[in-house]
This record gives sequence, structure tokens and C-alpha cells, in this order.
Amino acid sequence: MGEKKLKKEIIERIWKLRDLIKDLEVIKDKIVDLLRIEQDLDESIKKVWITDVKECYYRIIGAWELLRAGIDGKVKYLESSKIFVSAGKSRLTQFFSELKTFDNEKAERLIINAKEIFDKLIQAFQNEFDLLTPKKIIEKPLEPIKKISEKNYQLTCSICGEISVIFTIGKGTLDKDEKLIFNGITHSTSLGKELAEELFMTLKTKDLSKVHDFMKKYHSNEGLDAYCPECDKVYCWEHYNAEEVFDIGFYDCTYGICPKGHRRIIDD
Repeated sequence: MGEKKLKKEIIERIWKLRDLIKDLEVIKDKIVDLLRIEQDLDESIKKVWITDVKECYYRIIGAWELLRAGIDGKVKYLESSKIFVSAGKSRLTQFFSELKTFDNEKAERLIINAKEIFDKLIQAFQNEFDLLTPKKIIEKPLEPIKKISEKNYQLTCSICGEISVIFTIGKGTLDKDEKLIFNGITHSTSLGKELAEELFMTLKTKDLSKVHDFMKKYHSNEGLDAYCPECDKVYCWEHYNAEEVFDIGFYDCTYGICPKGHRRIIDD
């Protein structure tokens, strides 16, 4: 197939995504109308919830625009599009938790319809990401733990090689002094700098389970968020199939489901 013909087909496919986006817009407007006529809902809460459902829609619009910009395999646009899709999914999940407080058939039907359309959109976007993202050639087994310097280590996804976790010495947003900084797939945090020596010694062993135990001991029961204990592997947000859970609009936790189907709470 000629390059021009192939590009034309890609453009046409991406353009057709607008039909699903229009369907999402219709559902968005119906949900907004439902919220506006709800008498028992506080006006301030009503505005927040309307903003949530609109944000979901606008994130998908942004993802579509970025996808169009990435037609020629421009990775930075494709990666940004993925981020927008993920943000849209997060907002929709958050809003579903809010809408479920409406104990009526219309709200339930809107949730079902919105989820059906959004799932189709997610799959359509993912198909394009798979086709347009340049394939990485992995010539040797991926190192799960990379030493960048004496004060900087990275943990990489066992599937794609993307950086999933960073441990380094530095200052977090609110830190006055240097700390041991953890950047994971769900969040970042600052730990006591006095723990750095123990952690870096642990990282040198290349034993992910021990790093996980360190995080369980000094950070949280969930341990290393990017780590699957049953696989003994690290995954990025995408390949851990991270799913956020909300309770009436408030963040509750995040589950990770690894490629082999192992499921656990990775942030709570």
C-alpha cells in the first residue's frame, strides 16, 4: 500500500472518531440537563459535578486534536493524547461515582450509555496509538532497576521499558531540605533523607521484592505502586492497567491489574 494512501486511510479513521465524540457530547448534555433540574442538589455541588462531566468531554476533544497532530508518528503528540484520554477516563469515573447517588432509572441509563460510548472511544484511540506509535526494538532484556547515579535510580516497565519509578535525592514541592524523593505511577512523595542509604543498598541488590518491602515499611501498606508481587515485575501506568476508584466524587484508591491478571490496590 502506498504511503499516501495509507496516510489518507489513517486520517479518515481518525476523522470518523468524531462520530463517537458527538455521541459522547449528546450524553454529556443530557447529564448536564439532569443535574440542572435536580432540586435536592446543592448549587455549589451541582456546579462541581457539571464541571466534572464537561471536563471529561473536553479532555477527549483535546486527545482527538493531539491524535491528529501525531498522524506522522510524532511521539510527543501521541503520548500527550494518551495522557488526555487517561485524564478523561479519570474524570468520567469520578463523575459516575457522583451520578450513582441519584437513585433513579434515568441516571442509571445515562451511566450505562456513557460507559458504552466511552469504552468504544477508548478502544478506538488505543487502536490508533498501537498503529501510529513507532515500535521499539528491544535488543536485550530490559533492566528492571537502572542506576543513573549514586543518588538516582529508575525502575522500568517490564513491557515497554518506560520509566515507571524514580528514586532520587532532592527537594519536593513543599520541601525546605533535601529528601529521598519517590516518583511512582500513582503519586510522588518525600521520605526522610536518612532512609536513602538503606534504599540505595537495597536497589543495588536488583531485588524488586526488597524494594517493595522497603516501601511497605517506610511509606504505605501498598508498597511500590508500580510493582506486581506475583509477577515480580514493574509496570508503567498503562501496562498495569491502573484504575482509579472514586466515592461520591472523592478519590478513594487505585487498583492495578497486571498483564497476567493479578489485581491489587496500588494506592490508597
